[in-house]
Amino acid sequence: MHKLYWISLIASTVLLGDERVELFGTNMDSNGSIATSTGNPVAIYQDQILSADKLVYDRNTSIIEATGKVNIFKDGQQHAISEYSRMNLVDDTRYSAPYFSIDHSTGLWLSTSEAQACRNLIDLSSGSVSGCDSSDPLWKIHFTSADYDTENMWVNLYNPYLEIGDIPVFYLPYFGYPTDHTRRSGLLIPAFGWSGSEGFYYQQPIYLAPQNWWDLEFRPQIRTARGSGLYTDFRFVDTPSSKGSIRMGYFKEQAQYAVEHDLAHIKHYGYDVNYRHSAPLREWFDSDLEGESGLYIDGSWMNDVDYLNLQESDETKNVTANQVFSRINGYYSGEENYFGAYFKHYQYLNSANNGATIQTLPTLHYHRYLESFFDDYLLVSADATATNYYRPNGKRAVEGNFNIPATLQTSIFDDYIDLSYTANASAKVIGFYGNERDGESGSMYQQGKYAQLDHTINIGSILVKAYDNNLTHVINPFASYTAAGSRNYSGYYETYRDSCDITGTYAGYPCEFYTLAAPSDTLSLGLNNYLFKNGTQFLADRLSQNFRYDDQGSYYGELQNELELEITRTISYYNQTAFNHDRNRVTKEQNSISYNDGVFSAGVGHYYTDQLRNNVPVYASFWTANALYHYNRNYQFFGNMAYDYREALLKRSELGVLYSQRCFDLGIRYIQNRRPILTNTNGSDSVNDSYIFLTIMLKPIGGSEFNYKLTDN
Repeated sequence: MHKLYWISLIASTVLLGDERVELFGTNMDSNGSIATSTGNPVAIYQDQILSADKLVYDRNTSIIEATGKVNIFKDGQQHAISEYSRMNLVDDTRYSAPYFSIDHSTGLWLSTSEAQACRNLIDLSSGSVSGCDSSDPLWKIHFTSADYDTENMWVNLYNPYLEIGDIPVFYLPYFGYPTDHTRRSGLLIPAFGWSGSEGFYYQQPIYLAPQNWWDLEFRPQIRTARGSGLYTDFRFVDTPSSKGSIRMGYFKEQAQYAVEHDLAHIKHYGYDVNYRHSAPLREWFDSDLEGESGLYIDGSWMNDVDYLNLQESDETKNVTANQVFSRINGYYSGEENYFGAYFKHYQYLNSANNGATIQTLPTLHYHRYLESFFDDYLLVSADATATNYYRPNGKRAVEGNFNIPATLQTSIFDDYIDLSYTANASAKVIGFYGNERDGESGSMYQQGKYAQLDHTINIGSILVKAYDNNLTHVINPFASYTAAGSRNYSGYYETYRDSCDITGTYAGYPCEFYTLAAPSDTLSLGLNNYLFKNGTQFLADRLSQNFRYDDQGSYYGELQNELELEITRTISYYNQTAFNHDRNRVTKEQNSISYNDGVFSAGVGHYYTDQLRNNVPVYASFWTANALYHYNRNYQFFGNMAYDYREALLKRSELGVLYSQRCFDLGIRYIQNRRPILTNTNGSDSVNDSYIFLTIMLKPIGGSEFNYKLTDN
């Protein structure tokens, strides 16, 4: 039996099992087992605080009744309001009418005519839910009934419909959402779209998270006039030091669509694998080595580029190219030694067969870290690599590279000048195996050996001067001269030393494996300048020029300059320029200027190149621009574009507006984008897409985006 002890006229304490119920109020009255509190009464039980105009507690039944302006606070963030509430503290049942609750951590509130609860389950009558101001909500979801699991933090709404303002806009027979950020299985927000050529688009993600170390997402989609497909993402964290993901996808075209658009494949499929591990030796093999180890995997394969294009309704989000590059890197780094293994694989989507593409499977790397001798006057390091150049169709090769630089360094003139001399000894050896393609013969591929010894002298300085106005100037001039020493060629390297050139003048066989440049002496000059104001850098300028001397004489390398300038607090400028003396022209230039004052931000950039490839000038010119304007706390306008000046082609443009409140986002944007596809006629072609996107976000529940594709050219 519960015993009631009067502490004073304004407080009462009751023991309920091991729990304590405390009643407070300016007016307390006791009649047998019933205690009544009025005058700002408050009851405290476990993590709940209850206040009302009147509180009545029956110690025999352990029932608390609250009447008039009832407020219940739980866990410091849940707040429930009603006119009448009854709580049975023994069987943990509750009743409230009417019922209004708000989660202060998310701002989400729920209002019904009555609520009945048993332990962690709450049954709700008809009502509404919103994340907006309850006095005049911008949006509400009305429902005929609902239930709320406070343990699993999940709400189910039945026959809900969305109302924006006073206008009903959307109905579902059922809708469920979480009230916290716990990972859980269920349906994710769908995506909708419409296209004149592809028809209605619908994608419904299905999310499975049975354990906390992995999850699985299925994304089935249908395009009614084009086809259907499924993409799957598997994400996992297998150890405390690693994480990874695997994506697989498949899409089948309708035959009529594939014929009308001359697609090379009626089925598109592929996969992507990503994995990172920062301690595989320790966690997989229980290694006690003191060094660091790592594993990095980034692999992709697909039968054509539409595997990428069809992953999302918004095809402008996909970065597409004709080359798919996959790699696996693993390493171990100790205090003195480094060991690495690198696998590289190339897939060209505009080629029907990649059997003749050379892959590096693998490259094995050993590096001896820099060691110093004689009080740091002598520095020595070493590198060795072995590369297996593999391909299914054609000759293959194994090449070894060895490099040992030894440096003598010192400072002169009271440390104003840094001076060093480096002797660099290197060697190559190559051997061939595998089958021969048409036009190849075994006599073309003899084992080759190569050795060289080069000498480099470096001189430089770092000078710092401070001025009275908190301005600091740092200047770093340097010069380097490399003398091509002795060379020794034999076999493959001797045979093709005059006919093969790694700069690309001849890229066919048997020069595919030739990686030597013609010997030359090189002089490199550079001057770096840095300006600091109050300790903050606002200017950096790096200027460099190379001169090369070989058997044919001397010539200038390109003059290169890089400039970073903070013009004002809001305006910054970047420039990179390369000037070719032989051609007497600028061969590369990149300019960008940006402005950002917190309200308005914008940027304009231009990239220009005019360089020789196989002695043929290749010219490109691209313009980019972007802008974002925060009109006020609710409205922002944005746009961007990318223009190919050489092709007179608008590659991408976007223009949009976003209306945002604490509880609601509504956005509309127009996007034009050109993306590549694979066709039967041209191998690789492109499609010009135009979209209108409408985004609705109901905070904190979520939202969706609908897109309408205007054109398919």
